[in-house]
Amino acid sequence: MIGKEEKHRIKKCPLCGGEMHDGVTAAPFFIGEKIIVIKDVPAELCSDCGEAYMKSSVVDKIEALLDKLDDLDSEMSVIHYKAA
Repeated sequence: MIGKEEKHRIKKCPLCGGEMHDGVTAAPFFIGEKIIVIKDVPAELCSDCGEAYMKSSVVDKIEALLDKLDDLDSEMSVIHYKAA
């Protein structure tokens, strides 16, 4: 019997099996000759191997940001996820 409280299910990393937790990461992208780094991206992080996994809604926003930044005449861009 579990009782009134549901048992908290711990997410496991698909790569190494480590425990996942909420956090933020920096996501680098290389588009042609351009380098784009998006900082403070919300993600689930593995406590063992450090691999970051993003939800589909976060990926959708990143794709929209990359489309905007691709039009800039900049070789390197560093932006914050929340500010964009």
